[in-house]
Amino acid sequence: MRDRRDFLRVWSGQAVSNLGDGIQRVAVLWWAQKATGSNTVVVMVALATALPGLVAAPFSGWLVDRVSRRLLMLASDAIRCVAGVVLAIAAATDALSTSFVIAVAVVAALATSVFDPALQASITLLVAEDRRASANSMMGANRAVAGIVGPATGGVLIGLAGTAAALWVDAATFALSFALIALSRIPMPVVTPESADDGGLAAGFRVLRRDRQVRDLVVVAAGLNLCVAPVPVLIVGLAAGPLHLGGSGFGILMAAVPTGLLLGLAVAPRFARNAPAALWALLLTGGAIAVSGLSTWALWAGATLMAAGLGVGIANTLIQTRFQSRVAPELQGRVFSLVGACMVVGQPLGLLLTAPLTTVVGVRGGMAVCGAALFVLTLVGRRGLNPSEIKEYSGAADDTLALPLLAESS
Repeated sequence: MRDRRDFLRVWSGQAVSNLGDGIQRVAVLWWAQKATGSNTVVVMVALATALPGLVAAPFSGWLVDRVSRRLLMLASDAIRCVAGVVLAIAAATDALSTSFVIAVAVVAALATSVFDPALQASITLLVAEDRRASANSMMGANRAVAGIVGPATGGVLIGLAGTAAALWVDAATFALSFALIALSRIPMPVVTPESADDGGLAAGFRVLRRDRQVRDLVVVAAGLNLCVAPVPVLIVGLAAGPLHLGGSGFGILMAAVPTGLLLGLAVAPRFARNAPAALWALLLTGGAIAVSGLSTWALWAGATLMAAGLGVGIANTLIQTRFQSRVAPELQGRVFSLVGACMVVGQPLGLLLTAPLTTVVGVRGGMAVCGAALFVLTLVGRRGLNPSEIKEYSGAADDTLALPLLAESS
């Protein structure tokens, strides 16, 4: 039961630090808007939280596979805690500036680029294979709930006590996560002579280049982010335009996707051993997004959007589990950092395409295009979604590798 306690400690730490991420994001973006009045500055601050991770992905993944993942996660949380403290002090003393906020955001983003693949790679060795889907579901639920509650909490804190108070709370969440990880044992894989891991930075790229099933999983995961990113914006147009909803109706419609997402995350472990479940979940998502744009009845639009969220929740959990089953533990840091970078790129790209898409085909057509694109990308990547075709742990010379012995991180 030791491994279960360790996982639950790490999971609990993520529950609070994900909340802190949401609080900090709202606090710095709100400061940027109020202090400068410039949308360009707001965009620059937002990019400072995302772009560094993309640039650092190969090196971050290499670190995760070479250095104790536990120590890397502790260092990352410590850096993000200090970043929150520094921002809070600067906010309290009116010393915040655009360049200062961007610099701190870049440092925190680099720390996150190490923490995320370290966490994802650790689940493989923290949790038994038959419980991985449940573990991934729990992690996904953390992120989903934090994505809703974090910004709302940040807004309330800013309104009641100011930006500095919100940033102090953000720093405290990372301090708590640090403490919980410090109490945990996080194993490291031992590289065996049979492994194809040469210890180099390029090992992750080689897995993506040589392993068709891993490439297919990347196509599907990045495609999901790309195709779903425009949906919240399109919902705004759908509610204000064809459906003629008021503020309350719009709010309910916007809640449909996250509600379905949480339901999907809750039921996903039940489908862990169902070979085509991820494929069908993504096809459901694509179809539901497309159909929602054709709705003339708000209730039907809400139901189809909830179905889309349900599919996303199931697919996200099962795709994560497929990656963990397919990639050797000693290669997971490098592979998962690259996968994360590909997925991150999909979201802003999807948002950038939203305006021209709606200009050409309108809101309803935009929904149809997003749904159809996801449907097609799912079929293109269907081989990676089928575990019956997957031999575990690619990267070994014979394309198979027994689960390695574990080395305890201290």
